[in-house]
Amino acid sequence: MKLAHVLIAALALAGRTASCQEDDEPDYGGEDGGEDYGGEDMGGDDDGSQNPPPSGAVDELTSVEQFEAFIDNADASVIGAFAAKEVKDPEAKLPEGWDADEDGEWEAPTIENPAVTSFNSITGSAYGYRFAVTYDPAVLAVLKQKSKSGLYFYRSPKFLSKEHGDRARERYPSDKLAADGVTNWLNAKAQPLVGQFSTTTQDRYKGATLVVFMNLDFEQNAKGVNYVLKRARKAAVGYKGKLSFAVASSSDMSYDLADYGLKSKSPKSEILIGIRADGKYYGAVDVAFSAATMTKFADDFLAGKLTEAVRLEPETPPAPDADDDMGGEEDGMGYEGDDAMKDEP
Repeated sequence: MKLAHVLIAALALAGRTASCQEDDEPDYGGEDGGEDYGGEDMGGDDDGSQNPPPSGAVDELTSVEQFEAFIDNADASVIGAFAAKEVKDPEAKLPEGWDADEDGEWEAPTIENPAVTSFNSITGSAYGYRFAVTYDPAVLAVLKQKSKSGLYFYRSPKFLSKEHGDRARERYPSDKLAADGVTNWLNAKAQPLVGQFSTTTQDRYKGATLVVFMNLDFEQNAKGVNYVLKRARKAAVGYKGKLSFAVASSSDMSYDLADYGLKSKSPKSEILIGIRADGKYYGAVDVAFSAATMTKFADDFLAGKLTEAVRLEPETPPAPDADDDMGGEEDGMGYEGDDAMKDEP
């Protein structure tokens, strides 16, 4: 009897312990070491398209509402617009021996519009871009299309800055679509002055790129995103042709941060800076974000004053009886800026 009571008590204690471990998780949050940008730690997923669309994936837009929803995205949009999906085969010939009186009036067979065929081949080879197609007269009217076919590129409205020269849309200069020509055109036009740097878009940045890692959530952290974009655009204007600027989600790109010698301590509130150039990485370690520190970091890079970062290796988990406090200084090599610099209002 006593043994039964002991077993029941042990099972109850085990269940209580498991429940406490599941519900009473420790708070790993920390104070932001950078300058306060007024953002809120609201959680939630980033409002953007982080996963690349499957190769060849194409949405068909059958209304203006669908068109507007498609281009309202964190990434760029590519739209093929055609007056008809199918056309009469221009190379078809009247069959030999055809008699109109006996066989009726001959009509050329219908084939897929050659322009649509070319467009479909491009969507299968241009990796990472978001494609859509439309034959809808109302959408064609919004596009102001006068010819039978056209290819349009829309920059993300979330990153668009007309004030700094960004154009909302571009049209491919030819009605004949060739894969190499279209791909080169997209790569040259894709990113605005300050765009999104992600696993999908990073290959579009061919030259040296300054990346600001942050809580890139347009819904939950709109104030913080606007804060960073405003300062990044202001700086980027002065570096055209020398250095590209972009922003990235510190949570989505957490693995890549180690390449810059950076460590994410508080993805919801921190702002980190790094530069990628010719396969090399440079990180602004322990530097508070501001327009001044960002500009100094860019200037030091162009002057060759920065030291290439050493990738941070994952920390070894502590032994079961190790102390809980595992904090310490980062040992990544990188840029040491002047933390005393303050941002302008």
